[in-house]
Amino acid sequence: MASSHGPRVVGTDGSDHWHRESVAWQYRISSVNKSRLRTCTGVQLILGLAVFIRLLPGITSLIGLSLYQKLRQWDVPAPKSWEYAWIVSLVAALLGLKSLAKNELLLLKQYMIGTVVFGLLPVIYGIIDQIDDMYAYLYDKNYKSRMFGYPAVVVWFLFLAVALQLHGFGLYFASVLFQAWRPKPKKS
Repeated sequence: MASSHGPRVVGTDGSDHWHRESVAWQYRISSVNKSRLRTCTGVQLILGLAVFIRLLPGITSLIGLSLYQKLRQWDVPAPKSWEYAWIVSLVAALLGLKSLAKNELLLLKQYMIGTVVFGLLPVIYGIIDQIDDMYAYLYDKNYKSRMFGYPAVVVWFLFLAVALQLHGFGLYFASVLFQAWRPKPKKS
């Protein structure tokens, strides 16, 4: 390192660059967990689209559209109440995606609350609602209805397992981001 004012000061040979060139931990953690949360919410939105398509016959019958007669031919049982509640969790997923652009804590909190209320609670209720049918299927090969050629209880449990993991990981990544984004208290 050349100096126009004379010899170099002792101890400034550039060997201390490790300290000066490091990225703060919250920025590193933030970028990694933003990507992970974006992936979780993206998969949740794709899963939500599939659930919405599956709920179309029930939605059209509630609204009273004439399209219901054609959709009734689909090989799907009647929608469960927890499925309607779960579909609202897609709004929370959109809030989570929106919070990532500018590190907005309020939107991230709303994502976390919405995911618990409209994501986890309906999934837990769905597991409790379907556990007897799953038990009957596993031990007696007895099931009430079919969905897409498979026992409906198996399809529902596959959905519930994936949704439970998505919401769990999403909440974990959101809590890590919340800690990284939260302003540090000022020392006096």
